[in-house]
Amino acid sequence: MPVTDNSTLSDIKEVNLSYLMLAQRLLRDNYAAGMFRLGFDTDVADIVLRLSPAQLVKLAGSSSLICGFRLNDYDLLSSLTQDVLGGVLQQAHSTILLAQRATVQPA
Repeated sequence: MPVTDNSTLSDIKEVNLSYLMLAQRLLRDNYAAGMFRLGFDTDVADIVLRLSPAQLVKLAGSSSLICGFRLNDYDLLSSLTQDVLGGVLQQAHSTILLAQRATVQPA
């Protein structure tokens, strides 16, 4: 593997581990809010919470990103990039769009 590929894989593993650790922290701090912010259902949230440190590292070692970004939605991206009323409504609008998206799971 070229050096850039090793570097990319290392970066993916680092992102995965950071994401899993953040997910556990969010779920431990406030289970319901963590599930909402992460877009997890109860089954996934329970599994993530039960992962041991060794399991986190093993899962993070995947060569694929395990987190799902929600930036493939035009309305969401537009709301994040526009300055609505000096930004006062921007966060609320983004939260509403994410909440609507969380209820519609892809088939």
